[in-house]
Amino acid sequence: MANHIITITGIESNNDLILSDDGLTTTEAGDTVTWLINGNSGVASITAITEIDGVDVFTPNPTPLNSTCWEGSINPVPPASEVTETYTINYLKVGDATIYTSDPKIRVNP
Repeated sequence: MANHIITITGIESNNDLILSDDGLTTTEAGDTVTWLINGNSGVASITAITEIDGVDVFTPNPTPLNSTCWEGSINPVPPASEVTETYTINYLKVGDATIYTSDPKIRVNP
């Protein structure tokens, strides 16, 4: 089982996050995914990471480890075929109380 580290390195002009995986991480059953906020990214914190398209590859759902790091586990039961989930990262910008969203994807191989 691997740990996939996704670093949040910045914010696009349309408020999408700039991610070290370019918005798509490929995983296997039982892997761990860790989201880290780079100190110079302009992101103050993550407020939630949730699934949005009916497929939920995380078991349990991602949770915060601290103010700059979240972690989630991929379901330990392998899917019958490749599954791709779009999920939402809700976040706060530095100095802004508005919650912004970004919708990257995660793929789980069988």
